[in-house]
Amino acid sequence: MEKREIIQEFVDKRVETVGVFGYGSGVFKQDSYNDKDKPQIDLIFLVDDLVTWHFLNMEFNPNDYTYSGRAFIRENLTEKVKGFNGITYLTHVQDGNNMFKYGVMEVDDFTRDLLTWKKFYVAGRFQKPTLEIKSTNLINQRINSNREAALKIACLFCEEVSTGKELLSKLCGLSYIGDTRMLFAENPHKVENIVNGSYNQLSQMYFNDRSYVKFLPDGKVVINHQEILNNINELPRDLVNYLAEHDTNLSDIDNVRKNIKSYLTKLNRWESLAQTVHGLRINGVAKSVSYALEKIKKGMKR
Repeated sequence: MEKREIIQEFVDKRVETVGVFGYGSGVFKQDSYNDKDKPQIDLIFLVDDLVTWHFLNMEFNPNDYTYSGRAFIRENLTEKVKGFNGITYLTHVQDGNNMFKYGVMEVDDFTRDLLTWKKFYVAGRFQKPTLEIKSTNLINQRINSNREAALKIACLFCEEVSTGKELLSKLCGLSYIGDTRMLFAENPHKVENIVNGSYNQLSQMYFNDRSYVKFLPDGKVVINHQEILNNINELPRDLVNYLAEHDTNLSDIDNVRKNIKSYLTKLNRWESLAQTVHGLRINGVAKSVSYALEKIKKGMKR
């Protein structure tokens, strides 16, 4: 069965959604996996109301939840169930011969975060290849805006004459800058594995000439930093505000890079920690520890 069919079959057993996307190593090949590996399939569900969706889904799919997770959702207000990043993940959900992890997020929070970068946790995931199972025009517009912003930031981190692979590595690495999991629970070559394994998909997503970047047939990339900086207000709102608040000198590319890195480090570090804590509340200790051990095991792969 094709991966899309496997995912669709899983989705059809869950409560109705506004959007569904697959991502990660269980959906797209990464260099660190061989043909015998069968990584967990990662999904994101977009819904209108998070708590209402979970209440309905717990009726039809109680085994998706731990006892502590069901209690937490029933006993808490929407904001606590959302957690800091606005998304609740259910891990180690068995369906036939496949293992799933799926995050549930309100579509309004999703579209806002991708446009503003107020939160980067989900925005970073959608800068890499995703498999669309279900979507809307608005969702797709926000995904494209997020990816365009990521390309501009990656261009700023590259030299004015670079290579396509270097540019993609900078882009795919944005969501890992400052991420605490990279210290112990992720493969240190994760970005390289993503770029190598999904190079064709990434090329299709990003290798089209814009006024500020040209992709040459020999694999070189020519970047116009000044044009990006002249239109700095086109970047996500919260990043632009941060640069202004920290008196960023737009004529000094090193200063621009330093402040962008500082912004992303702050977001990624806090959001990765917050999501780990939220995962304990939703999935309980046993599932969370099991998931963490798998991540550490993957992180030890070279």
